[in-house]
Amino acid sequence: MADHDPRRDHDSQHPPAPEGGPMSGGTSSGGTSSGGTSGGGPDEQGQEHPPLSRRERHGPVRPVLALAALLPLAAAIGVIVTAPTPEPTQVTHAQSQSQPGASTLQCPGPLEVPDQLLVETADQDLSVTPPSATVGLSSVALEQDSSVLFGRVSGSETLQDENGEVRAPSLATEAADGSALSEDTASADLGVGIQIIPEVDGASVVRAATSEGGRPVTDSVQSTATTSGDYRSLALTRCGAPRTDATFLGISTATGDSSTLVLRNPTTRPATASVQVWTEDGPAAMKGRSQIVVAPGAEEQVLLESVVGGHDAVGVRASVLGAPLSMHVQTTERDGLTPGGAEMLTPLPAAAVEQTMPGVDVAGTAPQLVLANPQGTDTTASVEVSGPDGVLDAASLEDVEIAAGAVVPLPLEGLADGSYSVTVRSADPVHAVTRSSATGADLPGDTLGAPVDFTIVSPASALVSAGVLALPAEGGAGSLTLTAAEASGVTIVPLAADGSAGKPLEVEVAKGASVTVPDSSLRIDGARPSALSVVPDVPGAVHAGWMQREGDGAGGLLLSALPVTTAQQTTDPLTIRVQD
Repeated sequence: MADHDPRRDHDSQHPPAPEGGPMSGGTSSGGTSSGGTSGGGPDEQGQEHPPLSRRERHGPVRPVLALAALLPLAAAIGVIVTAPTPEPTQVTHAQSQSQPGASTLQCPGPLEVPDQLLVETADQDLSVTPPSATVGLSSVALEQDSSVLFGRVSGSETLQDENGEVRAPSLATEAADGSALSEDTASADLGVGIQIIPEVDGASVVRAATSEGGRPVTDSVQSTATTSGDYRSLALTRCGAPRTDATFLGISTATGDSSTLVLRNPTTRPATASVQVWTEDGPAAMKGRSQIVVAPGAEEQVLLESVVGGHDAVGVRASVLGAPLSMHVQTTERDGLTPGGAEMLTPLPAAAVEQTMPGVDVAGTAPQLVLANPQGTDTTASVEVSGPDGVLDAASLEDVEIAAGAVVPLPLEGLADGSYSVTVRSADPVHAVTRSSATGADLPGDTLGAPVDFTIVSPASALVSAGVLALPAEGGAGSLTLTAAEASGVTIVPLAADGSAGKPLEVEVAKGASVTVPDSSLRIDGARPSALSVVPDVPGAVHAGWMQREGDGAGGLLLSALPVTTAQQTTDPLTIRVQD
């Protein structure tokens, strides 16, 4: 280590004193510069040098000063680096809540057969008699907290407004052109509204709202009755909302029969429907009818026998792009000059691996089950028929093969007269309906046989909560059929035309059994019910269907069926959020 040089302890104000002798301007033994005086002088070799500048004289001190100057900056930087990172700013997305509004249901109107079937002849005795041009319309609406949806008949303070008046839903019916048909709603103190219109000409629209303008539990049913003539029949049709997909099954295009797919656009936007017909042989060639454009406010029809005639049972599906459409199928049958009945069909529920059809009537003629496979691969199904005492093994079927895109009709033989439930279980989702028919009294004349009326029994969904059904404008005449996947009690509350209710009826349904409740057990002070509330004790265990039976005035019977659907009971708002 070099010896300490005291000259290093002096700053610029005390420069080192000059030294004489040969050591002046030399180096120390440690190799450190000895500095020098402010003046010049010769070096060891005798060379003259200019005087040292201030920078040169004080060079060894500057690095220390620079380092000292950097210390405060480093300290400041250290503070910045070690400071905690601030939390990110939370961005709140805009959101809003929307309550379900009033419901709007489209009703198809009367049966309208194609013009070519109504051609008049020279012989007036053989002239075709068109079906009835008027329909009856019955609607029911309930507040979401009405007691009858829970199997009870009781008023409640929750059904009173701030002025102490009983809250009740409203019903308003309009013609297709928007003109008002009726705004009268009958109600009592149960949060129930009923509207009965005995005669409506043409299609109609039913709007239903709770007392606060929200969405009620509602159902609307139109009835078309023609008691005599070429189109003698009864058809009950549920009014529904427009949709973008619809499937129909059990339709006939055989000789003398006619089936028409009706597409109506109640919106202000155009729509295009893709149509496909299924037969026993698989998907049919559509002959240029596969794409149907429906203009806003317009109606288009597809005559199915012109696409694929000569089939006793076909299915048809319509898938819609653009605006949703109101869709139904009207089908009529005749055997020569003998009327064979008519129906107006609404869309089936989605294909499923299990379908239950309660209320299949047997009256001298074996019912016919019709299955359709909408899948692209073959599948199999089993069929179970149940009566009051449970499953009837003799009428059940196993391993029924259904080809891809095909329709399979199956007669259900060996059943005594009565009411039954039919359940289909399949390896893949299928569609299913059951056709029931009733034969009337012989008609006069040698060329006419006994008239027939038929109905298509559609699958009924399991009742997760209460099921609500509007009955025809003339009142319910027939029976309610209940079937259960597991034992359950069921409470039925009949509703009168004035919005009041009859005494609740409690029914026990054993597992696998099919129980029929006649309308005589549901009458209110002797009057037929106008609507029903069906409440199961075990949610999801019970299916229910109504079969309407009316006389034709000549000793014959007319039939039509409706499934009971689960009430949409919800007051939860819909939350809408704005995303990035």
